[in-house]
Amino acid sequence: MDTRSRTPARRRNGPLRALAYLLVIAGGAAIGWCAAIIFDGQIAQWVARQQLEKTLSDADANPPYLPLAKRSLVPPENGTPLAELSIPRIGLSVVVLQGSDEHTLRQGVGHIESTPLPGESGNVGLAGHRDSFFRPLRNVQVGDDIMLETPAGNVHYRVSSYRIVSPSEVSVIHPTSDPVLTLVTCYPFYFVGAAPDRFVVRANLVADR
Repeated sequence: MDTRSRTPARRRNGPLRALAYLLVIAGGAAIGWCAAIIFDGQIAQWVARQQLEKTLSDADANPPYLPLAKRSLVPPENGTPLAELSIPRIGLSVVVLQGSDEHTLRQGVGHIESTPLPGESGNVGLAGHRDSFFRPLRNVQVGDDIMLETPAGNVHYRVSSYRIVSPSEVSVIHPTSDPVLTLVTCYPFYFVGAAPDRFVVRANLVADR
């Protein structure tokens, strides 16, 4: 059998095989990196939840309360567990940490520093990543209940609106006279790369009795 005619094809296939191997290795590395990030976030949430539960157990009983607390003069350190945020209908439950830097947002939902702390009066702003802790927000609806369990007491909000805005629309976290909660994440939820817009959920305080 004459094998000379097959030699060029083998030579052409060599670089293709090498490229395929490189792509497989790169894909595996990317999957491993994502898994490590998710695992790190879950561990951080477990530790934060333990710290928050200790703070709650050390405090007095926490019934729903009004009026809300006044604005704190000294903000907590970044990464400090502040509250448990839950939206039961969409299965969202996450510990809120102080700060909105990238490191904090990998570990939980972050409190936007320029806004009142969870449990304080005014416009409380919380931010989270669309591909991790705030992914359930894609299913949010007007009327959904939002609970904030804080060392100062439990706060009950109800979703009044949600909308898509540009990243420059910072008015969504401006101060308000009424107690409200604002949740911010990137949009679209299923977007490869840096998402171009922001998904904003606004909730009003519910006066439980």
